[in-house]
Amino acid sequence: MAIPLTAYLIVAAVLFAIGIYAVVAQRTAVMILMGIEVLLNAVGLNLVAFWRYVAPGDYSAQIFTILIITIGAVEMAVGLAIMMLIYRNRHTVRVDDYQELKG
Repeated sequence: MAIPLTAYLIVAAVLFAIGIYAVVAQRTAVMILMGIEVLLNAVGLNLVAFWRYVAPGDYSAQIFTILIITIGAVEMAVGLAIMMLIYRNRHTVRVDDYQELKG
């Protein structure tokens, strides 16, 4: 018994909504970065779901999804490194306190 495409799209839409909420409503930079990661995962799930139902013989969607996961990992690493440097100088991780980033 195959899972219908709409089930994958509903799960991806819920993930996307959770990611949007995390980016908009959270105040700490780490939670915003995690929200962006959830957004990227929702996009990857959509790509793989459409690939499975439209062109299962073509593997370009899987390769693109691996690229999205790689970009998400790099974004998280660079973002956390920047947040660690800002925390050393400002002693806070709240985004609202980063009004001015000059020394």
